[in-house]
Amino acid sequence: MTTSDRGIGRVFVWIWLPDATAPVVAGRLAPAGDRLLFNYGRSYLARPDAISLYHPELPLRSGLQEPRAGLEIAGCIRDAGPDSWGQRVILARRTGIRGPEADTGDLDQLTYLLDSGTNRVGGLDFQASATEYVPREDTASLEDMMLAAESLEEGKPLPPELAEALHNGTSIGGAHPKALVEENGQHLIAKFSSRGETHPWVKAEAIGMELGRRVGLFEVPASRVIDVAGRDVLLMQRFDRTGVPGQRKLMVSALTILGLHEQLGQYATYWELANAIRTEFAKPQAALRDLFARIVFNICIGNIDDHARNHAAFWDGQQLRLT
Repeated sequence: MTTSDRGIGRVFVWIWLPDATAPVVAGRLAPAGDRLLFNYGRSYLARPDAISLYHPELPLRSGLQEPRAGLEIAGCIRDAGPDSWGQRVILARRTGIRGPEADTGDLDQLTYLLDSGTNRVGGLDFQASATEYVPREDTASLEDMMLAAESLEEGKPLPPELAEALHNGTSIGGAHPKALVEENGQHLIAKFSSRGETHPWVKAEAIGMELGRRVGLFEVPASRVIDVAGRDVLLMQRFDRTGVPGQRKLMVSALTILGLHEQLGQYATYWELANAIRTEFAKPQAALRDLFARIVFNICIGNIDDHARNHAAFWDGQQLRLT
């Protein structure tokens, strides 16, 4: 279904510039058939501190810019949108459809961008207004979020008190239930276990992260497993936030760096990513060593959830650096 079919004519893209604690409007995203075109606003282009959303895709210039060939939306913008889990939550809220019958293709990209929470991955956000920034976040306990996620996965109706509990998980990637929480000023991702699991995936991921810290080959966010209503929940510190309140870090996925559609992510190779690191990254030799360490580590712990959207780099307007 195209965006124009649903009557959404445009979405404004807001950006957190490096070291900024509040966003500014960068430009507008509008449909043209099945594709979404972007153009920077004149006020943004006039800023002395303006940077591109990601230069290889959307260089800092005036005029409409199309996505790369084969893409419906620029990858750097798509990276900030919800993946399958978040889309399922939004679809359930909009239509009431949940469980195996849910088809996330029933809604368009602009709807998913506008309906997802604003505390999203990276340093972009999406608003209906070019002049007023309105956060879209709800507060709920971890237990309510977990119960709501379980109901959605099982196709059960969500009680009114749980209906909004999942909103905080709509703006982050991945296919499994998760939510965003804040604790003592720290931004965390909560990953939930599922009822009836035959393997303790949450604990296994926590062990993998702890092993990564102990071998000391690369940076690993702080994490811990807690018990919520008798179930395991993995809490991980977000790597796309700083210690300064309000600051966010711009980032792009390896899928975007390689110019691939998400349906072609399985064909991405480390060889191609290494070539991109050599030409586009700051301190490429250190980044190549870091990438090789991750490859070896993933093999050693048997991590097969190793695809192009699960690798990413920070973007500062000039160069890239592995997250």
